[in-house]
Amino acid sequence: MVENNTLATPALWYPGQTSQEFEEEVALMLVRAQWTQAFLKGEIHPDTFLDFLDEQGHDVFDLADDWGLGDDITS
Repeated sequence: MVENNTLATPALWYPGQTSQEFEEEVALMLVRAQWTQAFLKGEIHPDTFLDFLDEQGHDVFDLADDWGLGDDITS
């Protein structure tokens, strides 16, 4: 199987957003996509991934709820 090393991430240009703001947001989206890909591949530890998300200003508990991680998890 051929490994796909490309990342797909949505990019939205909001009214009134400057080109520089758009480019900065795209760069952040790509960094998050790279970290997520590495986490899903098992290349980084879950605590490291959660710390990264926290440093990006995300509430990891809210994210877990959004991802549907709840009582129905089976491991």
